[in-house]
Amino acid sequence: MNPSRILIADDDSTIRRFLVTLLEDRGYEIHEAPDGEQAYRMAGEVKPDLMLLDLIMPFRDGFDVLQDLKRQDTTAHIPIIIMSVKDREEEIVKGFNLGAEDYVVKPFNSLELISRVKKILERSRS
Repeated sequence: MNPSRILIADDDSTIRRFLVTLLEDRGYEIHEAPDGEQAYRMAGEVKPDLMLLDLIMPFRDGFDVLQDLKRQDTTAHIPIIIMSVKDREEEIVKGFNLGAEDYVVKPFNSLELISRVKKILERSRS
């Protein structure tokens, strides 16, 4: 069985490096996008099984990327976990209304994030 592909879209290279290590150590295939434009493009190219999406990024913010991915037949099925410092109720609700599978506020607990990733990937495979 091939490892699940996860696309990490975050402009903070420290967070990306941390997530790459965290997820690769658990056997996932990781792809990285440092900005919203690349995140949108790579989602169509890589066809990830899951996407971790920051909201505050250059060129396109995460809400814009999320909305456009959910509008495209080829990417609408990709489960997306928003990871953001934005923790206001209206932002969280907006993320869910645009189609996010989950919303994690930074700083996040590593074990909790891994648990959420596993749960979503298991659910999307069944």
